Amino acid sequence: MRVLALVLLLVTPAVTPAQRFPRPPATNDPRLTEPPPRPGAGGAQERARLLFEAIKAGDHTLGLGFFMPREVFRQIKGVADPDRFYDRMLAMFERDVAELHEALGEDAERATFVRLELSRRRGWVGVRQESNRLPYWAQRHNTLVYRVGDEERTFEVRTLNAWDGEWYLTHLSEFRR
Repeated sequence: MRVLALVLLLVTPAVTPAQRFPRPPATNDPRLTEPPPRPGAGGAQERARLLFEAIKAGDHTLGLGFFMPREVFRQIKGVADPDRFYDRMLAMFERDVAELHEALGEDAERATFVRLELSRRRGWVGVRQESNRLPYWAQRHNTLVYRVGDEERTFEVRTLNAWDGEWYLTHLSEFRR
């Protein structure tokens, strides 16, 4: 049985991200000569709510539905080891959620999500910009609005990137090298 498993492992080609996702969505196609329309906030509002719940609980895993999926990141980034870069971003996300939770302090229990505001700081990131193999819309310096009692408060959501018409978080705070 072990021999058969070894033979299958040797003769079965590895499935690469490109094989799992043979073509990027039309909105992220590298052959685009003009950027597609910029996505609206749409589904990002509900995923931002999940992010806020993660911050309130101090548990980054609750907000992973808003964080860019690894398979998408692998397709976008044209670097030698995209997983290593992704792992650094994910570790930063975990640390940022913990820091924001700590900043909420005793108000965490009473805090409620209000909305995600997309900023005017956005741009089309083309192929080969920022070490990318695929283009996307980037939305920077956004604001998550929440309420504690009668007071509205905010924190920055640093960078969102669009994939297939949906916004995904890549950096909650400034990227630290």
